[in-house]
Amino acid sequence: MAKYESHYKSLGFYVNDELKRFNNGSYVTDDKDDITVLDELTDAVRVDEQPEAKPAPKAPAKRTASAK
Repeated sequence: MAKYESHYKSLGFYVNDELKRFNNGSYVTDDKDDITVLDELTDAVRVDEQPEAKPAPKAPAKRTASAK
């Protein structure tokens, strides 16, 4: 599923001679032809929800000899 946003509330674009429109500045699709056209639009930005990346595990702290 691809989600796109535009600063225009009802941006229109054509896919295979069919007019498609953004609704309230967003457009969601699974259609490959829609995605191809939307990726080329300068007024549309893809904003898919990406799963949260887990932070990389930290390396264990190096132990140093204590001076006594």
